[in-house]
Amino acid sequence: MTDVLLGVDLGTSGVKVVLLGLDGGIRAETSREYQVEATGAGWAETPPERWWDATASAVGEALGSGSFDVVAVGVDGQMHGLVLADAAGVPVRPAALWPDTRARAEVAAWEALPDPMRRRLANPLAPGMTGPMLLWVRRNEPAAYERSRIALLPKDWLRHRLTGVFATDPSDASATLLWDVPGDCWARAVVDAVGLDPALLPPVRASADAAGTVTPAAARALRLDAGVPVATGAAATAATLHATGLTDTGDLQVSVGSGAQVVRPLSRPADAPRPRTHTYRAAASSGWYAMAAVQNAGVALDWAGRVLGLTWDELYAASGAPGADGVTFVPYLTGERTPVLDPDARAAWVGMGLAADRSALARAAVEGVAFAVRHALEALPGTAPDEARLAGGGAAPPAFRRLLTDVLGIALRPVALRSASAVGAALLAAAAAGLPVPPAPLTWGDPMTPSPAAAAYQPAYRRYLDTVATLLGGVP
Repeated sequence: MTDVLLGVDLGTSGVKVVLLGLDGGIRAETSREYQVEATGAGWAETPPERWWDATASAVGEALGSGSFDVVAVGVDGQMHGLVLADAAGVPVRPAALWPDTRARAEVAAWEALPDPMRRRLANPLAPGMTGPMLLWVRRNEPAAYERSRIALLPKDWLRHRLTGVFATDPSDASATLLWDVPGDCWARAVVDAVGLDPALLPPVRASADAAGTVTPAAARALRLDAGVPVATGAAATAATLHATGLTDTGDLQVSVGSGAQVVRPLSRPADAPRPRTHTYRAAASSGWYAMAAVQNAGVALDWAGRVLGLTWDELYAASGAPGADGVTFVPYLTGERTPVLDPDARAAWVGMGLAADRSALARAAVEGVAFAVRHALEALPGTAPDEARLAGGGAAPPAFRRLLTDVLGIALRPVALRSASAVGAALLAAAAAGLPVPPAPLTWGDPMTPSPAAAAYQPAYRRYLDTVATLLGGVP
């Protein structure tokens, strides 16, 4: 039998599982997908039992691929969601997820907070965060609210299913709009001011603490031994940064997938009453990170490719000089976060003339996503370094990597780590079990530096900013 650490990454549309050897090597990796339901306009929900079934299936497959002995378990998960449960941990309604926008009216309760309270939240306001969604349930589903005894983040419900213990960690709690970020505790004054019950908030433990052990029932379902320690765990982004070792405040990481994130560690939270970027706790025992979040990256390119009838390779290979013959694409198909913070923002191709063809539209789409990442980067506190890490599958195509490097104007060094969030959860599991924390299996590529063509993107980027301002009536 080979001793392994089990890392479980509970994503929005699927769960990933890794078995990490005590030497840091990945011994097995599996995944399962599940559906996000939209039963109303702006809704995004999943029954939590669907997560459990998918996790049990994925863990079973991973363990069945060899002879393994799981010595510790760690979990991470999608941020901001809300699972309301009774005293036994049984959900009283489906989980509401971060893309959910139904709580727009409830955000007004946070907008009305005095500036000193808003400052301590250290985050922009969004309807998909846990606090506004919890207030929405109180106002619109009072029976479900009254039956609830605990409000959990997604990974915290999954860990409760494993251990029977209610808890959360600072990295997830800091993303709820109910957390005093500089104070590193629940913001009780905010909870009272917006009219929520503080008794619903779970106890808080460090990400690398042992929150409990696998129960006999969970052991049977997941083919584990009862009594195996389970770490409290972390939010997905925090777990990823824990795995990639991004800890120096001078470092920067750009991740591109369906969305994009630009992240830098912080020694202390930024102080602003109306921030445009997010500030969350790290998975380590101290520290924070700032994040500029772009919702529309790969998701916008996938849409543009389908509309134009182009494959991914054809989309990236669209010919033309920087600037796409005067065509600008704003990729806000699902609203946008950093820096516009507008769930109602929408996409557009602008500047088309009779000479504009499919190639120009494709080129504008790829440039528009790169411009959105730069726009987010410029909103992040601090100056951009000369070099940043580049992560995520969306940044893999060489043509897009070249474009992004030139648009951002900094060198980008690829860093690859399979199932990074799940690996981060497994590393937290080792710490929770008192075991030596193994090195993460990172792969580094050579940095790509800006080419002479970088200057040619400057006019097109300024045109992009003007277009965004025109479409949205000004960017905050």
